[in-house]
Amino acid sequence: MYGSPPPGPADWLKTSYAPRTTRATARRRLLCLPPAGGAAHLYRNWAASLPTGTEVLAVELPGHGSRLTEEPLTRMAEVVDGIVTALETLPDPALPMVILGHSMGAVIGWELCRTLRHYSGRPVRGLVSVASPAPSRPAPDRWKAGADSSEEELLTLLDQSESLPPELRRNPEFLDFYLPVLRADMEILARHQPRRESPLPCDLRVYTGEKDPLVSEADAWPWDGEETVGSRELVRFAGGHFFLHESPAPFLERLSGDIEAMTGVPAWSGR
Repeated sequence: MYGSPPPGPADWLKTSYAPRTTRATARRRLLCLPPAGGAAHLYRNWAASLPTGTEVLAVELPGHGSRLTEEPLTRMAEVVDGIVTALETLPDPALPMVILGHSMGAVIGWELCRTLRHYSGRPVRGLVSVASPAPSRPAPDRWKAGADSSEEELLTLLDQSESLPPELRRNPEFLDFYLPVLRADMEILARHQPRRESPLPCDLRVYTGEKDPLVSEADAWPWDGEETVGSRELVRFAGGHFFLHESPAPFLERLSGDIEAMTGVPAWSGR
């Protein structure tokens, strides 16, 4: 009997393009990292609203989305190594890149930026941290969970973040396979012990939701000048922890402008 091939770098990245854009005409790259329990499909429609010439990559972690049959990871180093290996397989290594991470994805994105700066051919021009405490600071207590979290604690986290549609939240069969994945993701955060490093050579944008019950402005904005050397800005949006999906239009409009500014590649008409 033939089995499925083992997962490779291509399994980690799902790719889409802004209108009138192909891999050959891409001029900038946006790498999206999902929140705990999230998958690459959360970003499948973004390309249509981003500037022409933008390649959108969405990370699919083991155990998530199209990789449900795989064992989820529980260590930050495993996650970062997997993404770096996948990026190394892409053509056009010098394409200017912005990394965007939502919630847990922002912490992964920060560590990924710190790793990729040692790969001179993969320039990261900007980091967008969405709905996340500043990763170099101790996380607030309401953010902490891990392998020892009870089912009730995980369900409370889901209810606070409003991350699941009501029909899925009430579906015990769905929760049976979803909660172990969420627990593994939260273990990544619980075990994360960042080391002090020199400032990142990139711009920073921190996006927060005005009504986010998990991440306040005080949690999200204690970045200091020793962590990034580029421009830094805090941007507040209406909505909760998932404001970027609740009201995508203003979010994507702002993101489009920030991508152009951080990569130094203006919008291209295609003419």
